[in-house]
Amino acid sequence: MKSEAIPRLPDAELAVMQAIWQLDRPCTRPELDGLLQPAHGWGPTTVLNLLSRLENRGFVEKQRQGRGYLYVALVSRDAYLQSESRNVLTRVFGGSVKQFVAALNGGESLSTRDVEELSDYLETLKHQSGQ
Repeated sequence: MKSEAIPRLPDAELAVMQAIWQLDRPCTRPELDGLLQPAHGWGPTTVLNLLSRLENRGFVEKQRQGRGYLYVALVSRDAYLQSESRNVLTRVFGGSVKQFVAALNGGESLSTRDVEELSDYLETLKHQSGQ
């Protein structure tokens, strides 16, 4: 799935994907239950329903293993984050990175260290693009 074609996930489905990405390998539903139950209180049926939705959306694939299934992420965390970031930037900030950073700063979310990290990152990007 291409990053620009990745649909936004509802919070519950995103939580399941985050658990799969956290494990960073094919995993079973009981393994996911162990990660999701303490945080969300979801039972096995709820997790199974969410996995089925993710499979229908093309985010995961299930592979038969013995009596159960292994769930494999078809969309990487990085690809999803890139797509979501672009979506938020476009939808909320009209595509302006400056407005996005200004909104973070206006909410006092940026520490001096954050600003230094951003500055260093921007310098790295400048050098990579040959500017």
